Amino acid sequence: MNHKARMERLLSRHPDAVYAGGAAHRRDQLLVAEHQSEHAREAGARFLDRADEYPEIGVHRLRLRPSARVDVPEFAAELREQGIGATPNHLLRGEPDYIGGPFGVPELCGPVAPPVANGVGRPVTVAVLDTGITPHPWFTNTDWWPEVTPDQLDPVAANCDYALDAQAGHGTFVAGVILQKAPNARLWIDRVLDDIGICDELELLHSLGRIRRREETSGVSVDVVNISLGGYAHADHPSSLVADALRRFGSHTVVVTAAGNNGSDRPFWPAALKDCVAVGAKASFSDRGWWVDAHAPGVDVLGPFPRRRSDGEIELGFARWSGTSFAAPHVAGAIARLANDKEITAREAAEVLLDTARPKTDPEFGVEIG
Repeated sequence: MNHKARMERLLSRHPDAVYAGGAAHRRDQLLVAEHQSEHAREAGARFLDRADEYPEIGVHRLRLRPSARVDVPEFAAELREQGIGATPNHLLRGEPDYIGGPFGVPELCGPVAPPVANGVGRPVTVAVLDTGITPHPWFTNTDWWPEVTPDQLDPVAANCDYALDAQAGHGTFVAGVILQKAPNARLWIDRVLDDIGICDELELLHSLGRIRRREETSGVSVDVVNISLGGYAHADHPSSLVADALRRFGSHTVVVTAAGNNGSDRPFWPAALKDCVAVGAKASFSDRGWWVDAHAPGVDVLGPFPRRRSDGEIELGFARWSGTSFAAPHVAGAIARLANDKEITAREAAEVLLDTARPKTDPEFGVEIG
């Protein structure tokens, strides 16, 4: 891939991006928990510009004066030494030396057999945090499609360059992989990534907050959360804010995450958090290490895909794509299907699938441990 060109595209869309030490963050932005914000403001009073407060997720964003030229990762580390769980507002996916989402560009292919739901078993809900979704025929006839709102749709930008705007259609593809494994699953869609596959940590926290509020207002507990995105952190220090947000889902929810595509053992976040099921691909490009929990097919995966034609119209077809982004929904779908078929909790299903001492219920799940 042309990483230089991708980095130029990233910077053109996100000019406040700072890349250093193998990680990226937004310039002059620091995130801190609401209850620790006052202490962080006092510590940074000499260069604090303002604070943006987000009580719905319990997070404050401190904006630092550009003229102060603060080393944000260093300042965050100083605050953590004082017991304040501060973190730079990391950018997730799309960094120059790795691609946190797909490995390579999608290749159009012929029709793929659609998943067929039978409505039998325990209802299972899977949240998909990604680029959004398109009105593909695989989705529009489901009982969950009417709940998809306009802001959850993937716009597939006009003049989309599939070599550089590499995440357009990513959410549609991920959702399709889940349904191929778990046709009865009910999907909750949340758009957090742009069409080049970028979000920041604050946007991820807002996305997780929206899913939690949807649980509260609907009375439905989400069984599985699929997060096919991530990135590296400065000094490999994970975000306590993201870890706390994931823990708020409780033991009823399994969070499945992509392990990244850099062929490295460096921890990739949020996958390396202990509350996540980190999924690598059975491929040399996949990240690896003690923190990877399972491997699943991630090469030449088939799924639904939207493509913007030269006449401006969106063609809803199919593609072949590779990456840990697609290994993760394979496992998410396997957990959802087992929970549905056996009428057990998602946590119980995950324990069955990821327990090396117990035989797999269904060999076609294709999940390996380690």
